Amino acid sequence: MAASRCCAGSIPAASSRATSLCFTTTTSTRSRPWRRCCPSGANGAEASRGCSSVERSTPMRILYHHRTQGEEPESVHIASIVAALRRRGHDVDVVGPVPLGAAREPAKSSSIARVKGAMPRVLVELAQLAYNVRSLWQLFVRLRRSRYDFIYERYALYNVAGLIAARMFGLVLILEVNTPYARAWGKYYGLRFARLARALERYIFRQADAIITVTEAQRALLEEAGVAAERITVCHNAIDPQEFHPARNSAKSLRHTLGLPAITVGFVGTMNRWQGVQGFADVIQRVVAQRGDVGFLFVGDGEHRGPLQAELKRRGVEHAAIFVGRQAHAAIPEFLAAMDIGVLLDSNAYGSPMKVFEYWAMSQAVVAPTVPPVLEIVRDGETGLLIAPGDTEAMARQILRLAADPQLRARLGEAGRK
Repeated sequence: MAASRCCAGSIPAASSRATSLCFTTTTSTRSRPWRRCCPSGANGAEASRGCSSVERSTPMRILYHHRTQGEEPESVHIASIVAALRRRGHDVDVVGPVPLGAAREPAKSSSIARVKGAMPRVLVELAQLAYNVRSLWQLFVRLRRSRYDFIYERYALYNVAGLIAARMFGLVLILEVNTPYARAWGKYYGLRFARLARALERYIFRQADAIITVTEAQRALLEEAGVAAERITVCHNAIDPQEFHPARNSAKSLRHTLGLPAITVGFVGTMNRWQGVQGFADVIQRVVAQRGDVGFLFVGDGEHRGPLQAELKRRGVEHAAIFVGRQAHAAIPEFLAAMDIGVLLDSNAYGSPMKVFEYWAMSQAVVAPTVPPVLEIVRDGETGLLIAPGDTEAMARQILRLAADPQLRARLGEAGRK
């Protein structure tokens, strides 16, 4: 099959974050040459493998495969990429656990996450392995019915179905890697089949025809896993500046409804173990001891929300923090507009820090940790203030600095939005 081009620019990703994504395939069979590029990542360089070929700018048929259970933020990322590809004239079919756009209510999503967290790890991993059977059957049915130019898959732990289907039908597999799950889950949750997970992950990464990832730090991890550098493209995440726009999202009514103080420090996201959420108890205690006009707003849910609230109560500073739980994607910009300072106390060493992009879009001053992915995008003192990962004393100090200097808040917020 002749070459074909697919380019989806400014694609709203998770929580309306945008990824500039562009790739070119020159054939639908793995034995033939292909090329792909990403102008916003890897210095805009185009990587190529195999022989040269003639390109044609005709619409493609793409089979998008994922394992997301219709929960935010992943579902927003998937739906937005698919929509952007379709706007460019490509025919995209989606294979996944639930129909595209069938996102659950935030409360239901949180309940499902808690049930998963309560299950024995061994059962969760066995279920993930077994799910390959269902995924492979779904892919097989679609591929028997229609012809596709390639399979685009969002990588998930133990998910080998896309690779098997691509090889069975002679298709190129483009893999989107947002997290090296065997490494991440092994570190933060523990894996019962850790050796199998690492081996399978390395095999999938090495066998994929192209990998799109979100940070240079993750590119390095992929290369360590044996993936050839020319098959990796970095496309940093971002946001849709029209959706996340200060002028389009008023904070007055929400601030009044929630009873927010003059200066509000905000956190938006999943309160999991690598975000350093538990350290906010110390941060809040330090800040309110010096400034009674500063409060904290937490938007999101996760395993550390309950312990954090309990610790704030134990310290007698629960009045200084408001928790609104998990919110619908469309409501996030309004909550962000109600904040003056956006914070991230800690993060992992590979993932794209989506919160930072959201904070910037709403012209908020940002305080973030010096983990490699953050260092790729934040310039200390210019577009944000940096602290050592998990350093609660430094976080409190920077918050107090910003609270006392509205001009600095405005300057950092403006620079971040630009």
